[in-house]
Amino acid sequence: MIVYKVQKKLVWLMSLLLLLSFFFTYSVYVSDFSAGAMVVCAVMILFLAYNLAVLLSKRFIVKEGVIHQDTLLGKKEIDMKEIEEIGVVNLRWRLILILSDPYKFVFISSLYANFEEFIDFMRSQVSDSCKGQLDKISHKRVRRK
Repeated sequence: MIVYKVQKKLVWLMSLLLLLSFFFTYSVYVSDFSAGAMVVCAVMILFLAYNLAVLLSKRFIVKEGVIHQDTLLGKKEIDMKEIEEIGVVNLRWRLILILSDPYKFVFISSLYANFEEFIDFMRSQVSDSCKGQLDKISHKRVRRK
């Protein structure tokens, strides 16, 4: 069983951002801004707290050839032998794998720790028709993201 979680530096940075938003909100309160500014600050704090909760709860486990993805909103499972298509989405700061079988799909981001090891593991487990789709991802490309 291999457990992949979001990189620790992202969790620390989000925690720092949440802490700094409290200081910012306090400075807005002391400056005696309008009630609208306080509402905007409260929404910002709620948004950052939700993002931190999502980052802390996000993980996926590879166990006996099945990928179990756990998030704040639910759980998904996909068998690696049943994967029919692998999509690669190249965003500015990360890569996203879309693994799909005939009935469901799973998004796996490069923000997870040990993502390169997971790609190598996928290359050894998926069918030959899907290996060509994984060739779009190189170790250099993952490190650059």
